[in-house]
Amino acid sequence: MADPRDLERFEPLRILPKRVPAPCWNSVRLALRRHGHPLHLSMPGFRGVECELDDRAWVVWAPRAGSVPFMAWTAFEPRGAALHLPVACELRLYHLQAGLIMGPALEAIESAARSLLSRRG
Repeated sequence: MADPRDLERFEPLRILPKRVPAPCWNSVRLALRRHGHPLHLSMPGFRGVECELDDRAWVVWAPRAGSVPFMAWTAFEPRGAALHLPVACELRLYHLQAGLIMGPALEAIESAARSLLSRRG
C-alpha cells in the first residue's frame, strides 16, 4: 500500500467529517515541503504502524497486516493563510477498530512530523 494514490482501491467502512488541528496541519505541511512527497513516517507509540503523507491524503497502515489502510484523512479544505485555524477534512475508516485510535494516531502523526522537522539535514 504505502502510496496514498492507491487509496481509491479500497472502500471505507465509514467516512466522517473531521478537522485537523492547526498545529498538526502546519507541522505536516512543513515536513512535506522540506522532505518531499510522499513522506513516510513511523508513528511513535504505535508498534508496526506507519503513515504515508502527501497533499491528498494522510494514510495510516501496518505493513505486516497487509496493504489495507486502517484510516486516512483526505479531502482537506485549507483556508488560505489562516495558519491558526483547523483544517476541515474527511476521515475514512477502513478497519473496524480504527475509530478507537483516530485521536492518538493524529497526535502520533504530528509528533513524528515535529521530530522530523527538529532534525538537521
